[in-house]
Amino acid sequence: MIERLDRPTVELSLSETARLSKRDLLLLPLLSLLTVFVLFGMSEAVTRLLWPTEYSHACIVPDPLEGYRFKPNCSVRGKIAEGAWITYHYNECGYRSEGSCEAKPPGSIRIAILGSSMSQALHVSYDDAFFSRLAVSLGRSCARRIDVQNLGVPGSSPAYADRHVQEALALNPDVVLYLVVPYDLNQQLLPKGLGDPAAPALVPSSAPMQPAVSTLNRLEHQIIQSRTLLVAQHFVFENRETYIRAYLMYGDKADYLRQPFTPAWQRRFADLDVTIGDIADRLHHAGVPLVILAVPSRAEAALLGSSQLPAHVDPLAFGRAIQAIASRHGAGYVDLMGPISRIPNAENLYYPVDGHVTPEGHKVIAQALAQKLQDGSVPAFSHCAPPQSAERRP
Repeated sequence: MIERLDRPTVELSLSETARLSKRDLLLLPLLSLLTVFVLFGMSEAVTRLLWPTEYSHACIVPDPLEGYRFKPNCSVRGKIAEGAWITYHYNECGYRSEGSCEAKPPGSIRIAILGSSMSQALHVSYDDAFFSRLAVSLGRSCARRIDVQNLGVPGSSPAYADRHVQEALALNPDVVLYLVVPYDLNQQLLPKGLGDPAAPALVPSSAPMQPAVSTLNRLEHQIIQSRTLLVAQHFVFENRETYIRAYLMYGDKADYLRQPFTPAWQRRFADLDVTIGDIADRLHHAGVPLVILAVPSRAEAALLGSSQLPAHVDPLAFGRAIQAIASRHGAGYVDLMGPISRIPNAENLYYPVDGHVTPEGHKVIAQALAQKLQDGSVPAFSHCAPPQSAERRP
């Protein structure tokens, strides 16, 4: 009797367990997924509070020469997660310059700057920017006012710089500085009609039509663009070797570091050669010296301090290519890799994820430029005291 009563009881218990297991197979993953979303949401809320960002297009207007520029007499605040709050002010010509772009002040030396975000000193305060430090340093050693007119526009291409040479010449500058970074060579290099008549014009700054994306795609995009992931990358990329390995996985984007250059990068350098040649010819015809500075990427700076370079990787390759172009067209060249190579952990001169140069990096750039401009190759600074005697800004 006892055995007959116990047997169905055991069978019922096993059946109930089976039913619970099927339910759990559905509920437990959902609960796990919900937990992940809740924790991610809490992490995102905290990181957005502690690492705030702000982007504003209030001072951006279309450029009649294609692309965009900045609204005259406009100020705007901005911040990236890795940096401080910055106020950007643009003068009556829309340049990020402290002085007026009108007639050059009597007795002053005027510097005009062309280029992209590096030239404009994106994510760096005006006083910390290389051009502000340069003006202070040269002003002391030359005992004259140094007026800087900065035509730099973030995201602009070498073709954009070429199209604005005449605008720079209208400022009556004593020298034109052109800063080049590896990213610039991924932009349009040749202006329409220069070198390759079939080259397309710069794409207007108006936003292109976006293809339809699925909910999953949007979710993936939100995760990739999340503040949580950015903060995680920031700390991971502070490790030099980890950052180098990650950067070299970019493929074509990182091929300016590899030797020999790929056909794609050979073409980019060839196109840049034509564009810089045109810029230099027009400036030389007007009697204005051109000085070019190749600003290394964070990857180049990190590789300089690496204990073992990966095979076929040369952090000096990009700078040598730009120096050769400058030399062919009679332009001055500023060697920045030399000063950076003498700085321990030089990758710390850059924001780890954003990649732009920090205020400390701008100090290095200003010192290198001051030394070049006072070496006798630029007539306007020939009377200035030797660079080593000039008081350096802290």
